[in-house]
Amino acid sequence: MFEIREARLSLRSDISDIFTSGSIFSSVYNVYDESYLRAGTTPTFPFVYLLDSWVIFSPTHLPVIILETDYDKEGFELGNQPIGTCRARIYIFADSRGERDDLSGAIIENLTEVHVRDFDAVGNTIQSTSPLMPVSGRRVWITSDVPVPQELAFEKTLLNGRLMECAFLVY
Repeated sequence: MFEIREARLSLRSDISDIFTSGSIFSSVYNVYDESYLRAGTTPTFPFVYLLDSWVIFSPTHLPVIILETDYDKEGFELGNQPIGTCRARIYIFADSRGERDDLSGAIIENLTEVHVRDFDAVGNTIQSTSPLMPVSGRRVWITSDVPVPQELAFEKTLLNGRLMECAFLVY
């Protein structure tokens, strides 16, 4: 598997762990992926859809977290290992601003590093642990509300959205 895919899946796995650990929220979340969304599975509360691509979803699927990643290879090497930078955009859509803030806050406070896994190895072995690096100046996280065009403001799935950005190295 190529590094760009391993980086995205590693980020997805670490975010999933935040919701399923039982130590952050009073209840363990059920985390559903795209296959459940497409199959029309009725989620068990509390739940979150964690998607690693844009998929059409309806208000009944909220909350939804969508991951987008960009990957760049750096022009230098450290110990003969090329270094890549993964920049992630995490979109959160929820039923309310409070739910959106709780979900994004849980990620910001608990995702300080990414465990980059080797998904070709048995047991998805952790290859490296990469702390989040500054995205802008000294800021590790950049957050903003998702702008909603006026003509789409009636659509509930686009309201209460947040965009979060972070970056980490992949060795």
